[in-house]
Amino acid sequence: MTLGNKQYCPGLWIIAVLLMVVLWPRGPAWCDVKVVPHTVRVGLMQNVPQVSFVVQGNYKLINLYTGQVIAGEGEGCWVVENTGGLCQVFRDSEYVGLYNGPIKVESYNAGVRAILSGGGKLLQKDSLDGLAVQGVGSDVNYLDVDQASCAVIDQNGRVKRLPRGELNIVGLEKGGQVKHYRENFEIRPGEKGLTVINELPIEQYLYGVVPAEMPASFPAEALKAQAVVARSYLIAQLGSYASFGFDVLDNQSNQVYEGYDGENPVTGMAVDATNSMVLVDHDRPVAAFFHSSSGGYTENSEDVWNDKLGFIRTIEDPYDKNSKYYNWSVTYSGSELVILINRQLKSYINGCEFVELAVITDLKELEWTASGQRVKKLLIEGIDIEGSPQAYTVANADRVRIVLGLQSALFTMQKQTDPGVEEISSVTFNGSGWGHGMGMSQYGAAGMASQGYSFQDILQYYYTGVELIKY
Repeated sequence: MTLGNKQYCPGLWIIAVLLMVVLWPRGPAWCDVKVVPHTVRVGLMQNVPQVSFVVQGNYKLINLYTGQVIAGEGEGCWVVENTGGLCQVFRDSEYVGLYNGPIKVESYNAGVRAILSGGGKLLQKDSLDGLAVQGVGSDVNYLDVDQASCAVIDQNGRVKRLPRGELNIVGLEKGGQVKHYRENFEIRPGEKGLTVINELPIEQYLYGVVPAEMPASFPAEALKAQAVVARSYLIAQLGSYASFGFDVLDNQSNQVYEGYDGENPVTGMAVDATNSMVLVDHDRPVAAFFHSSSGGYTENSEDVWNDKLGFIRTIEDPYDKNSKYYNWSVTYSGSELVILINRQLKSYINGCEFVELAVITDLKELEWTASGQRVKKLLIEGIDIEGSPQAYTVANADRVRIVLGLQSALFTMQKQTDPGVEEISSVTFNGSGWGHGMGMSQYGAAGMASQGYSFQDILQYYYTGVELIKY
C-alpha cells in the first residue's frame, strides 16, 4: 500500500488478521477425523462483569478449581460476579460464596445411569455396559440400555427403563434477553471479566447452527448439505480459541449458533440424517466455507482471501439464480462515498498512518478473480484536506466488497463527475450475489435440491476433490 511518497505496510488490514485467526486456526489441528472429540466448547460471552442464569432440569454447580460441589441441584436464579479475578456467586439474591473458579454448571444426568440397589440406595454409574445384576433366585440380568433412557433396578432385581424426561436447559441473560442452551456451562474468571462457555455434543450444537445459517424452508437435501458443511467447518476450526478456553464463537466469526431457542425440527432431521458425516481432503477435515448467493460464479480461495485451498475452486453456478440477491444496485453520492471509504480504510489499516480523504477522484478496477466476474484489486484515488493526492490499493475480493459496503465483489461501476471538477459526484454499483463467493452457495444448494440432486451431489459440486466420510 502506498500513501503519497511514503511506503506503508501491505496486508495490515484487521479484517485479514481476523480471518487468519478464525479460518486458519493456530490451536490444535484436528487432522485425523478418528480423534474428533464428542463435544464442542462455544464462547457465548467474553469479558462481562456478571452472568445471570437459571436452569431447567438436573444440574449441579461445581468449582472446577477445587472440585467442590457448590450446589447439588441448580434450581433458582443464579448470578456470578467477577470480583478481583474471582467468582462471587449468588442464588436468589443470597450470597453463596467466593470461588477461584471456573464455575461449571453441569448437567449431571448426561451420560449417567441411576441404579436403585437392593437396599434402596440410589447409585450413579458412568456406564452400565456389561453390568450383571443378581435378581430373585438365580437369574442374572445383563443391562443393555440405550442413550435415551435410564436403568432402574428395584429391590427384587428387576430392570426397568425410565425415559430421561425433560431436557436439561440453561437460560442465560444475554443482550437484554434470556436465551436458552443445552447441556453444560462454564464461567471462567479473568482480569477483564467473565467468559461464558457452552459445552455440548457436536450434533446438538448443530441443531442450533443449521437453522441459523440456512432457512428451514429450503429443500431437505439442501439442509442436509448445510448440516455436513457446518459440521466439517466446525471440526476444522476446533482449537482456534484454545487460549480462551473454547473452540469457536457463536457468531459470524465462525458460525451463527442460536442455541436451543433457534432449533427447528426440520433442520434437526437434516442433522440427524447426516450424523457424523464430514468432508475431508487428503484425510483432513476441510473448512467448508459457504455463502448465501454466488451471483452465478464461485471463486478460488486465494482470490477472495489469501491462502490457496485445493477444495475451494471457481465454478460456474447456474443453480444459484434467485430474485433476492441478483441485480441489486447501490448508489452513493460523492460525500457518502468519502465518508464510507474513510471509515472503512481507517478501520482496516491498522498500525500505519492514515490520512483521510477530502474527495474521491477515481475508483479503478485493477484486477479480477479467476472467474473474471469479481473485482479482486481496486485503486482508490483522492485528495486529502491539505490538497495532496493520495492513493490506496485494496487487494482481495472480500476486502473490496467490505470497503465499498457492498453485498458482493461481483459488480460493475458507473461513475459520475461534475463538469470542471476532478472528483466523483456519485457512483452506482450494479451487481449480484451476497457474501464472499467461496465454496457452497446456499441458494445454489437449494436450486440443485429442487432439481432432484442429493446432498452428496451438492457437496461434490461445490467442493473440488473432497470425500464424504463418517467419523
